[in-house]
Amino acid sequence: METVIFCMLSAFAVVAALAVVFFKRAINGVISLLAFMLTLAGLYVLMGAQLVAFFQVIVYVGAVLVLFAFVIMLLNLKESVRPLISLADVKAATPAVLFAVGIVVLTWLALQDAAFSKAAALQPVIGLRQIALDLFTKHLLVFELTSVILFVAAVGAIVISRKEGGRP
Repeated sequence: METVIFCMLSAFAVVAALAVVFFKRAINGVISLLAFMLTLAGLYVLMGAQLVAFFQVIVYVGAVLVLFAFVIMLLNLKESVRPLISLADVKAATPAVLFAVGIVVLTWLALQDAAFSKAAALQPVIGLRQIALDLFTKHLLVFELTSVILFVAAVGAIVISRKEGGRP
């Protein structure tokens, strides 16, 4: 069952990543990137890394993609007038696709004879409580400075986006 879910999530991730590249409108690319990031979080959950999936959703989906969408809407990007895929695009992408397929095949062949040890699975897992204690004791100054920098960036974006002598 896990293999089926993994294959479905992986296929959806590949389709969403390709959609990011091939959509004409930038906002559609951001929505495809959202789908990819959520699929990646699903893969993290499937691997047993729920904390990483949580941070994936909070940081990347909740903050970075909202910032991307805000910038795209602020810039008011118009749709470009070009074909979806041209012959030049195919010629340019062919070596990269062949290289990626070669890497996948070589990795699959290398993993056929690999012997994995269970030593990594026996190590204790660091929980959310330990991460929170480290974040709010050892790294409190860095955490607070990051929040100040993000606040200054948000205020700067608002000031830059304002029209001369009035409200935005």
